[in-house]
Amino acid sequence: MCGIAGYCGPAQRFSDEKLGAMLRSIEHRGPDDCGVYSLSLASNPAARVWLGSRRLAIQDLSPAGHQPMVDGASGSAIAFNGEIYNFLDLREEMARAGVVFQSKCDTEVALRSWSREGLAAVSQWEGMFGAAVWDPASEELWLVRDPWGIKPIYYRHDGEGLAFCSEVRGLLAAGLAPPQLSWRGVEDYLGFGAVQDPVTIIDEVYALLPGHALRWKQGRIEIRRYERPAATPLEVEDLAPLVQEIVRRHLISDVPVVVFLSGGVDSSVLAAAARQAAGAGVHTMSVIFEEHRFSEAAYARRVAARLGTQHHEVLFTGAEAQSKAEEAISRMDQPTIDGLNTYVICEAAKKAGFTVALSGLGGDEFFGGYPTFRRTRWLGALQQLLRRAPFLAGAAGRALETRKGEAAAKLSLYLKEGNFWEHPYFLQRTVFFPRQIAALCRGGPRSAQADRVAEAARESVRQEAEGMDLLDQVSLFEARTYMANMLLRDSDQMSMAHSLELRVPLVDHLLADRMLATPAAAKGFGKTPKLWLREAFGGSLPEEVFARPKMGFTLPFVVWLRGPLAAQVEQALLRGDLWHREAAWQVWEGFQQRRVGYSRPWALYVLSRWVADHLPAC
Repeated sequence: MCGIAGYCGPAQRFSDEKLGAMLRSIEHRGPDDCGVYSLSLASNPAARVWLGSRRLAIQDLSPAGHQPMVDGASGSAIAFNGEIYNFLDLREEMARAGVVFQSKCDTEVALRSWSREGLAAVSQWEGMFGAAVWDPASEELWLVRDPWGIKPIYYRHDGEGLAFCSEVRGLLAAGLAPPQLSWRGVEDYLGFGAVQDPVTIIDEVYALLPGHALRWKQGRIEIRRYERPAATPLEVEDLAPLVQEIVRRHLISDVPVVVFLSGGVDSSVLAAAARQAAGAGVHTMSVIFEEHRFSEAAYARRVAARLGTQHHEVLFTGAEAQSKAEEAISRMDQPTIDGLNTYVICEAAKKAGFTVALSGLGGDEFFGGYPTFRRTRWLGALQQLLRRAPFLAGAAGRALETRKGEAAAKLSLYLKEGNFWEHPYFLQRTVFFPRQIAALCRGGPRSAQADRVAEAARESVRQEAEGMDLLDQVSLFEARTYMANMLLRDSDQMSMAHSLELRVPLVDHLLADRMLATPAAAKGFGKTPKLWLREAFGGSLPEEVFARPKMGFTLPFVVWLRGPLAAQVEQALLRGDLWHREAAWQVWEGFQQRRVGYSRPWALYVLSRWVADHLPAC
């Protein structure tokens, strides 16, 4: 696991000092080692390539794992961030073909496979990665990202030169991107609680989309989706062996590993599979709260006792919320409304001596756990009615205005918006509606390019969903939007803030792709949440894991925003540097009156704090 950075293009636009600034800004991603590779282009000595790496040593802790790594035979060089879980199989296959390895790490396996097969090698990499590969023979720089976007890679192309980094902050630190907000990014953030790839919160900086490759050659870039093997449907009887094999490979590490255990279905299944794969000695960890209705401590303890794991707990109190919230926001690479919980447990894991953690993220998306799966059908039926009789929307919206509760208020706003052609899934993940965002934002210059790439990415997801059952579409949308742009990004930036590698076995593409290829009806979507996980692992876990209502790993924000966090949130909302005070105050009053959920005032607070910390000139 590492942080990577670099540049390729006119040498006068970059320098060793700029690469040093990028690497210093991401030192937390890899405190164990730092390396640089630099080479002038044979065809154009005025152009140069730089690769840089910060290493967090996980596999092969010796100097043989130093990056960037160069293949002596081909001259190809790689800066690699992530893990390839099938690297032992690939290594053995190449060794039989006569390849001699100098290390025991997966980065060398990735490099040697690329040297042999080029971009086609990526389809064989089973894991999470954001990598940069320089091919001196063709003088091409390639950036590649894993199929589900577990690991990030960001870039800026100025027309000739290409700069890239594992974090947006690296491009800012080296002065390679303008320190100004992308207003498309701000609108995405307010709309969904996180900026939507490929746009970022910074103007002119973009994320490489999951499952895509970017090629730089002679100053021009080309982005394409790389080929992947077609997935076959899964049978429920094959699920347990597949999950156990995936978890076994995710446990491979030369440093201590812990499993995050909330006591919910996904993390409990993960802990059960880890216990079966590793035997005794599995460590589990939970965050617990003083606010008992938000705490899952009792369930986590029962699971740990049933499995016989070495269980650790960390108490997070309301008294800590203020300082910890400010600390976490300052460490965010991009603002998000959902990163504090991950920040807290990752900090605890690192302090306890662990360098790798396993998370149950992905279970809700691929096994039908969210309420969105049940709600989408009736919302779709409502859409159909309103398309035929749009006059009903106004009357229904006014009627709902008098009802108490956030759900009624949100549906009322949706009816007023009148956008009944958008997929009903997206209503449920909306934080602020477009009309609200327009009323809130002071705004700034719009980037036509940002709008263009954002709409192209959304259209690509829509096309991917064509022909799917409605609930399989929900699964895909959850994975491609909410999971990829919020949960996985939070997992990366909040874990790496503590130099901790976070692995997500349930997002392994061997499992995720096959679950999406399996019809929703066979998986019980919309009926029994996570039916297949219950059938596959029910005998290994306490019954209440599956019988109790879903909670999710959520901090007590509702309590804290009316208590220890109230004053600082109110002050941020009244500052008015990014939005109109009157509109922001209406959001705060709505929260106090229990007609607006905590996510809206919290979203405004996080953005305000993030801009103050990272872009003070804005």
